[in-house]
Amino acid sequence: MHQNTNKFKSKFCQWAQANLPSNSINKFTNSLNQVLNNHIADCDSRVQIMIRNLSDSEKMNISFISNEVIIAPKRKSLFVGVLMPSWDKGLSKICKDEYVYDAISWFFHFASQYVARSRMIDVISSINIVYGRSCDFRGDKLFKLIIPRNERVKDEFISAFMRETKARFLHENGERERSLVLWVNKVNTLDPFVHRIFFNYINACKLYDGQFDEEAITSLDKTVDVIQQYARERMSIKGTNNQRELTLSAFEMTESEKVLLTRLYDIRNYFGGHPSMSKWWDFSEIFEGDIESFFEVVKRLIYKTVLHENNNRVVEKNPPSWSEWFEEHSMMLWETVWFEKIEKHIR
Repeated sequence: MHQNTNKFKSKFCQWAQANLPSNSINKFTNSLNQVLNNHIADCDSRVQIMIRNLSDSEKMNISFISNEVIIAPKRKSLFVGVLMPSWDKGLSKICKDEYVYDAISWFFHFASQYVARSRMIDVISSINIVYGRSCDFRGDKLFKLIIPRNERVKDEFISAFMRETKARFLHENGERERSLVLWVNKVNTLDPFVHRIFFNYINACKLYDGQFDEEAITSLDKTVDVIQQYARERMSIKGTNNQRELTLSAFEMTESEKVLLTRLYDIRNYFGGHPSMSKWWDFSEIFEGDIESFFEVVKRLIYKTVLHENNNRVVEKNPPSWSEWFEEHSMMLWETVWFEKIEKHIR
């Protein structure tokens, strides 16, 4: 068993000891061992399909088919289909105790969901960058099904997508559609840093579209803050005083871009990080000429971060084996999808 999986197992068992009834704890350890030793590998023989429509994607005629993602329009919205692991299926045969089943099945539900969401966020992030539209993967349609993972999996994926959505595929793509495909292939939100970058950036775009300018600035600066965390952890760019300056220099941002991003931080601190002392009603009027410039410079910084991640990949985007991927990244999933940290704050 991979050392990360051993650490994950230890963490999950410690959590169980603190949260499960005493007569379920031994059953938990035995069930988790079976899941890690057998179930995860068994899931490589099948794959789960998730299909959702994107809200706020009206009149977008985009078609894209890859081994893992399908995009196609139908009437008023785009539909996106993705392949994801089936880790959350079949656990009731292993976990007989209701408390054990509840804990283990919820974790693997969130872990599988993280993969599916990441692939959909690759799409909506790319749409945002190329088209300036702030779509959401949480539309009003959801389809899930399981198919065997074999040499015909792509054909089965396409057939299932067409059957469930009745969407139409366009056979010619223009320049923007080709640019979208390039972005979808580059953006890797399976990496939690990239995922958080785009969560905050898209949130900033939605807030700005809704004329919540102060809140948009806060989310935009959070985007830069996550990029600073990425630089510290993935690029070993560490400073005691000015992490932002070091990060921007590492990404070779120009002096004028650095000035803009420093100004973004200052404005966020005065109006977003704390209740401001003055000019509450006049924020949008005062900074109307700056906000679009802030979005453009943050977008350039995101682009450089995406390129760096592409060239220094830590979390594989399209792994040939999800069981091997899980072994390597189980602790990443624990820290990303489980509630251990938030529970400590709400107790």
